[in-house]
Amino acid sequence: MSNEINDIIMDDCREKVSRMWVMDGRPDLENDCITYVYERVHPESGYPSKQMHELVIEFLSKHCSQAVSSQDLKHMAGERKC
Repeated sequence: MSNEINDIIMDDCREKVSRMWVMDGRPDLENDCITYVYERVHPESGYPSKQMHELVIEFLSKHCSQAVSSQDLKHMAGERKC
């Protein structure tokens, strides 16, 4: 595949992911997400076809699995009171 086509695919990924991205101050994570999406929507990737929003959710689910939930915060607050 030509470099021009690859550039068009990357630009499309960058534009669409950037429109969805809401984590200010994390351009590093956004760039990783763009790369993740690009590698999976590229016609020669061999991955099953998915929409870009599905791939963004998939990326965040994998990379944010250690996130703290509201329930975790309540539990931690309860432990401090003891």
